[in-house]
Amino acid sequence: MYGFLSKGLTDTGKVRSPRINIDFSKLEFIEPVGVVVLSNFIEYLRRCGTRGSLVGTKQGRVSVAIDYLDDSGFFTRYNGKPLKATAATRRNTFPLTLVTNDKAIGFLHATLVPWIARQLDVPEEALASIRACIEEILHNIKDHSGVNSGGAHAQFYPDRGELHLAISDFGRGIPDLVRTVEPQASDSDALILACKEGFTTKSNVHNRGAGLAVLVRCVTGKDRGNVWLVSGKANVSATHVGGSSRLTPRAKPFLYPGTLVRIVLKTSRLQDWLDDVEPENFTWN
Repeated sequence: MYGFLSKGLTDTGKVRSPRINIDFSKLEFIEPVGVVVLSNFIEYLRRCGTRGSLVGTKQGRVSVAIDYLDDSGFFTRYNGKPLKATAATRRNTFPLTLVTNDKAIGFLHATLVPWIARQLDVPEEALASIRACIEEILHNIKDHSGVNSGGAHAQFYPDRGELHLAISDFGRGIPDLVRTVEPQASDSDALILACKEGFTTKSNVHNRGAGLAVLVRCVTGKDRGNVWLVSGKANVSATHVGGSSRLTPRAKPFLYPGTLVRIVLKTSRLQDWLDDVEPENFTWN
């Protein structure tokens, strides 16, 4: 990912050329997180006035990655039409979606969470904690990124027992926001702070910065999956170790201009989600 972005962007986020072509001829495999990175990269180039084309996608070339992108709606969005007439959303795939800020919460409640619940075969109320965390991620895009939309894409892997969800924007990153209250924080330190309970920039009445901390605790605290956060020149992985969450920061030489969140949910821990559902109390009059 970083190597790909560095070919088109400088380490300060500037576009390297007024025209950039994206070559798919050597792409053999791509994960959901790669789909949203590609989407946001193209959206970023467009905002910067950069022109370009998608090349290396000639019909007849066999590529699992290109077929996956085609079925996910990537080429329909960025090439004007699918590469093959039979392209269609796969049963366990949530298609690439560009979510505008004004429709983000409706999209979450009416489209994304119901899809996740169907894939995992759990009631939607079992995903209340995850829904609240994703809602705050979407609020972050609206309130702090400086852009009008973010990309979302997901894939359920029944054989692996995992559901992968990726959400990203190419706007203002988390380190810049954190440094409004912690000016000396490095990018790695800023991401750690953003994931800590109680840390907030107090910049918006409905976005107190608690979402990432709750997300990390909810997903990794009980070993329900893992979280990967990328922004600026750093990333942080959150995993379950020794009965609690462990945050592992890594500094990177290249800039991710915005924020990327990847959530991996384990189907082997579905009972934990069900146990979190509080039963309704009924009274007879």
